[in-house]
Amino acid sequence: MDNHQKAGEEQNKSSGKKKKIMPRRALREILIVVSSAFCGAFVQICVMIPCGMTSGGLPGIARLITHFFPINYSVLYYLMSMVVVVVVFITMGWEDVSKILALSFTYPVMLYLFERSGYVLLEEPDPFLAAMLIGLFYGLATGIGYIGGYASGGTDSIARVLKYKVFSYIPIGTIQLVMDGAIILISAFVFNMNVALYAVVAAVVSAKVISMIMVGVSGQFVQFDIIASDPQPITDFILHDIGRAVTSHVSRGEYSGTERRTLTVICTPKESIRIKQFIAEQDPTAFATIQHITTVWGKDKGFADIRKVDNN
Repeated sequence: MDNHQKAGEEQNKSSGKKKKIMPRRALREILIVVSSAFCGAFVQICVMIPCGMTSGGLPGIARLITHFFPINYSVLYYLMSMVVVVVVFITMGWEDVSKILALSFTYPVMLYLFERSGYVLLEEPDPFLAAMLIGLFYGLATGIGYIGGYASGGTDSIARVLKYKVFSYIPIGTIQLVMDGAIILISAFVFNMNVALYAVVAAVVSAKVISMIMVGVSGQFVQFDIIASDPQPITDFILHDIGRAVTSHVSRGEYSGTERRTLTVICTPKESIRIKQFIAEQDPTAFATIQHITTVWGKDKGFADIRKVDNN
């Protein structure tokens, strides 16, 4: 078999793998969008509104408006989402709009379907239980969306615009927190203080759920330094099984005078657990340390783009 035939076979194999990967990737993206929209729409229509609760973000704004005007909730939410899409497109461009289009269209559809179903989760109004459920499902909706790189097109997107245009020195999370806090504060006057305080409880629970999801998937990183007697198997495991880059340098122990190779990898906490388990099996005497990192800029998966204004 000549080199041209081998190259042709390798190319066919490569194209075959791509064909298999593409449907899986598309299915994954669809599941992420639908799951995120399902969780958010379900808790709004089946828990929040029947229990007389509210929240921050676009749902909170929609609750305030529908309290004074007889407007369909899902229609109003859809219109506000489209306004956000237009604002983001004008100020940030297509790249940012593409991240919110999928949920901006899917979310209102889910809201409409749940409205038509008439289903209410809690048989009796229970503000505290409702606040916990709202926080849980909002956290799931946002966290699942973040996994696929999607945004809901709510106050998170508006916060990005404000940071890009006005408050470049303020973290985007702080801007969003102030916006959501203002919506909840207004709710205290429109509804009552109890409703607003329960909305705060829901926001705290939601933030915790989002953090748990992102720590396990992406968004937060650790630096893992390893000194092992035989670093090559560990290097191969990190490169091929974990899929992370590894750097190394020679370090010297001043007590023993021995020089060894130190491995350094930036990964998620979940990935660091897998690496730790592998090291424990391969070299129980290895010396390893972990440092938590708030932000990483780079080309590796999950790392932030250093050119972005909203990644601090």
